[in-house]
Amino acid sequence: MGKHRRWIQISIFAFVLLIVGYTVAGSLFKGEERPPEAGDPVAPFELEALGGGMVGTETYKGRPMVVNFWGTFCPPCVEETPALQRMYEKYEDQGVVILGVNLGEKPAVRIEQFVDRFGVTYPVLLDPDLDVRDRYGVRSYPTTFFVDASGVVREVKVGGMTEGYIEAGIRRLLQQ
Repeated sequence: MGKHRRWIQISIFAFVLLIVGYTVAGSLFKGEERPPEAGDPVAPFELEALGGGMVGTETYKGRPMVVNFWGTFCPPCVEETPALQRMYEKYEDQGVVILGVNLGEKPAVRIEQFVDRFGVTYPVLLDPDLDVRDRYGVRSYPTTFFVDASGVVREVKVGGMTEGYIEAGIRRLLQQ
């Protein structure tokens, strides 16, 4: 009975070791998506635009993009919105697009009032369930991703931006 018992113990130990190994390997190699960082390809997304229709990164593929996550409740977002609009007007003819991704605010009328107040003409996208925000790892508002025409994130800026900062970022994108 002693030899049988030893084989059972070895079999159980091997089985437990196999399970532990499988679990560790699975967690290391499961390929969880992480938020994009400078040097990464932009994470594709598509959201409903404020005026209707679906818009996203694929819509503007091949163009430099400034993807700005914002909310009407956020003082730095309010402060940088006029600068983003001026930069959009200045660089739109050179192919630059600014995507304003609103962070789950409801009702949409509040967003429409904000857009009207500041004369925003760049695409404003709605992220009602905060799925895109979470995929991009946005934790502070505003957070902005500068993406070059080849679809690579060149810079991630957390916090408010001045007009000079936005323009310098756009110029770097145009030089890529």
